Amino acid sequence: MILKVQNKDDCIKLIFAKAGKNLKIGTPLGIGKPNPLVNAIWQQAKDDAQITLELFTALSLQVPKGKSLLEKRFLTPFTDRLFPNHPNLNYIDDLKCNKVPKNMKVTEFYMQSGKMLHSQTAQMSYTSSNYTHAMRDMLEKGMNVLMQMVAVKQTDDGPVYSLSCNTDLTLDMDPICQRKGIKRPLVVAMVNPQLPFMGGKAQVDESFFDIILDDESLYFEPFATPRGAVNSIDYSIGLLTSSLIKDEGTLQVGIGSLGDALIYCTKLRHAHNKDYLALIDKAQIKTKFSDVITSAGSLSVFKKGLYAASEMFVEGFAHLFDARILKRKVYDDAQIQQLINQGVITETISENIIEILLQHEVIDEIITKKQLKRLQKLGILKQELQLNKGKLLDAKGKKYKTDLTKYKNIQALQQNCIGDKLHNGVLLHGGFFLGSRWFYQWLRDLNDKNRDMFQMTSVGQVNELYGNEALDRVQRIRARFINTCMKVDLLGAAASDTLDNNQVVSGVGGQYNFVAMAHALEDSRSILMLRSTHQGKNGLESNIVWKYTYCTIPRHLRDIVVTEYGIADLRGQSDQDCIKRLICIADSQFQQELRTTAIQYNKLDKAWQIPESFRYNTAQNLNKTFASFKQQGYFPHYPFGSDFTDDELVIIKALTYLKFNTKTTLSKLKLVVKAYFHKSHKEQIKPYLQRMDLLNPVSREEKLSNKLLSYALLKTI
Repeated sequence: MILKVQNKDDCIKLIFAKAGKNLKIGTPLGIGKPNPLVNAIWQQAKDDAQITLELFTALSLQVPKGKSLLEKRFLTPFTDRLFPNHPNLNYIDDLKCNKVPKNMKVTEFYMQSGKMLHSQTAQMSYTSSNYTHAMRDMLEKGMNVLMQMVAVKQTDDGPVYSLSCNTDLTLDMDPICQRKGIKRPLVVAMVNPQLPFMGGKAQVDESFFDIILDDESLYFEPFATPRGAVNSIDYSIGLLTSSLIKDEGTLQVGIGSLGDALIYCTKLRHAHNKDYLALIDKAQIKTKFSDVITSAGSLSVFKKGLYAASEMFVEGFAHLFDARILKRKVYDDAQIQQLINQGVITETISENIIEILLQHEVIDEIITKKQLKRLQKLGILKQELQLNKGKLLDAKGKKYKTDLTKYKNIQALQQNCIGDKLHNGVLLHGGFFLGSRWFYQWLRDLNDKNRDMFQMTSVGQVNELYGNEALDRVQRIRARFINTCMKVDLLGAAASDTLDNNQVVSGVGGQYNFVAMAHALEDSRSILMLRSTHQGKNGLESNIVWKYTYCTIPRHLRDIVVTEYGIADLRGQSDQDCIKRLICIADSQFQQELRTTAIQYNKLDKAWQIPESFRYNTAQNLNKTFASFKQQGYFPHYPFGSDFTDDELVIIKALTYLKFNTKTTLSKLKLVVKAYFHKSHKEQIKPYLQRMDLLNPVSREEKLSNKLLSYALLKTI
């Protein structure tokens, strides 16, 4: 029996009545959490020590607050605008401050990147699970309640519900319960019509839920990530990676500036191919990496287009769809999909389609009820046809024989009963989505036909081959699974989620699955994007290292690594060749040190020298390559627009300048002295000081912040 309530307190009473006071609650990663409901139960458990509460979740998102006065003054108006009335998850602050009561616990398998490095509670409670195993692990730990925010669509027959942004784990729950004989948890839905409504498997009958809470006072705009900036380093990585994508292929890509850079460069390759090729030549990409581009990639436009199979439906796929790059449809039938891959049939149904299907043994020689349903779902036979006493009837009552051993029967069907185009083609399969306000509006604005081509499904389907391998193999052809990492050692092992001291930055997620799948699928590749350096405590440090104590991707699964300086094809290569190729795409400041270490441990021939063409891997040379193209309007700082105002963009530059120049106590002191004695031109910077409420500083902290910001503004305007 489904219980519908319109009050949060009534919903909580029902949860306790049905699940008891020992609550083990699962809730989706990202934006699918019913924040107000989670907060209310969290607070009730804090107030009542007799309640035991464990939350199983991932990617807990929090509106940024800022630490310093300058950060707070900048962020508050921005977050008020971007996150109006957003209910922050209260357990995040308790985790960060290590103030989670003894009767409560939060277990995450994926954390917001870098946000919990200093939380002892979060680090101790982290569970390292592949994304595909997360629901299994939650159920085995005794999860007895699943709470999720859902979208709703009002129809003449009443409300229809959608899992919207999070089909990932939820759709895996029932199959696991059935296989393992585990009692199904209590499933609670909190309705929020401001979530984009998604169809397909995301649309579920109300009987899927045990309790449905629909309280208008709890509606809120889902958490939206600000559209980010992209620099020359990221653009260079994106440009190189875009050369590895094959037309008529499959794409998976993650979130962040590297993903944005890849999407921008892929669009550039398609829409402005002449300029794209000119940049490829200027950067000597084709000259240096012709072998891997020839074997694994392409530099041409996308005639057939791409299909996406990605655990995360990032908004980059929306841009690829608008650019007519994401346009390769796949169909839920392995035999039909194989014929499409071979060019035997197309989306447009040919006049002799029945003959073709018989010739390739796709259909039987007698049309049964099951075969009719299959062909109607695909659009090959018209929807109006019905099977009655062994014959097909059309809307006018005309009969057709189902014995396909006789050509006249085939001919009659082909002349009167076939459709025009294949139905139910899909452009993307995804497990969850998260993005900007622009992206959510884009999803809302999709018409029904286009929305049906973006199918949300379980993470088990997207991230793995098992379960429906025959279909997955013919859909995911020429796949490029593109992810980011933090470190790569010279033997090809990669660290993507954890530091060498075992502190967790984020989580494994699905990266391992996609890397392994790239090796399992024909003509498919795993591509790890890596910035060659980062600013560490002691200055610039290389992200290509001799050895790292932790790895997400082991060396035996090494494939392609891309930095801003080039492409290293490591698949099937000897250790020595891997070392050579990775040194060639490292920053030149660290190449000789890496070479010396490899020689020391008998992994590299001491006679080998770094080729001349790879000895000038510097940020300065990189910027020169992009300079002329930036002057033409290419490679903008915000490739897909910005959520910041023009004044805020100016202030961001100043704040970035301050952050870069105050990394040590000494550098901070020097900057304070310079700022204090510097004479500012108030009229020039007045609008920015006004935006930061620092035009007329009063307190000592405000006066110092005024001086620092004024100095930084004049240095960066």
